[in-house]
Amino acid sequence: MILKAMVFFSLAGLAGQGWCAELESLRAQGLPDAGSIMAQIQQQPQLPQPPATTLDVCVFTEFRNNKCHFRCESGATLIEPAVRPDFSSGEPAGACATHIFRPGPSPFAQFNKHIDSSDLRDLLRDPNPEVRKAAVRASRPYIGNSYAQDPVREILGDQNERTDIRVEAARVLSYATGGSRVRDELTDVIRYGNEPRELRVMAYKALWSATGHSRVQDLLMDAVRYSEKDRDARRAAIWALFSASNNSRPQDVLSDVLRSRNEEEPTRVEALKSLYNAMGHYRVKDLMTDLVRDSNERKPVRLAAIKALSGANNDSRVKSLLEDIMERSSDTEFRLAAIEALSPDLADIREYFHLPYKLENGGFVSPIEKE
Repeated sequence: MILKAMVFFSLAGLAGQGWCAELESLRAQGLPDAGSIMAQIQQQPQLPQPPATTLDVCVFTEFRNNKCHFRCESGATLIEPAVRPDFSSGEPAGACATHIFRPGPSPFAQFNKHIDSSDLRDLLRDPNPEVRKAAVRASRPYIGNSYAQDPVREILGDQNERTDIRVEAARVLSYATGGSRVRDELTDVIRYGNEPRELRVMAYKALWSATGHSRVQDLLMDAVRYSEKDRDARRAAIWALFSASNNSRPQDVLSDVLRSRNEEEPTRVEALKSLYNAMGHYRVKDLMTDLVRDSNERKPVRLAAIKALSGANNDSRVKSLLEDIMERSSDTEFRLAAIEALSPDLADIREYFHLPYKLENGGFVSPIEKE
């Protein structure tokens, strides 16, 4: 079964009608939008490559006839229907995953030594907790297979297991949220109020790759709006919504958090970061611009908003604002932030805004690895 995962971005330029007039004007001038900037980010192989995976990574290449076309590392070509169009928000008619994962031949097959299925099962049930923890981490390349996924799910749900091992299980299972049982296990952790905070935080973040499912998206939005009382867990839900911020409802929830002066500063900054993927939307771009210009706004929020404008620095108005700050601001931090926004370091951008990205060899780096 194909495991659909990761970020669902509305693909600007794939459907000309329904997109905001301002963005169309930018395209007419040949200026890149946030989607183009994301593509540049994904093309920069600056971080160490992750361990090899047994999943075949299929990368989006083309949108044609309301179908999403993917090219896989294995050489295969996949064609999938567009996902969850949102006509009410004025977004393009189709949305495609940036990546699809499907079971593939193990890259370890060429070597004489690797962890086979029976060894991995035994290691995941080893009486030594440090061995179990190492085995959970080692199971990531195989997590699409039941022999790895089933015992890792058992570890996640075992309240007698050490918390740090369960946290690692949630992290690894983020690569398998295409399966309903995995999503159910993660949401159960969230709904049980007696689970450790750090585990609930990781369970929220692990669901970032499942926001294409309406139930997951609703769960995260409800947690942000009213249901989640723990501050850190609520911020984790905000973090996870970055992969859905191109959709109007999550975008509105995040924007409301960012606008509210009653929210704590770190919470507002987290919402701002999760809106970066939506910088191609004029409402989000205008919100960031307003925050930058508001002299009564808290400085950390203004600095983060300046950084976010790197995703729209080819807009003439944004560019003019950043240049004005760079040349005339009396605050050195603002000037430096404007310089960086006008000429952003792509590795810094993807780390600050916790963006997933593709390596030169086609490998995929999930933002959850740094959490």
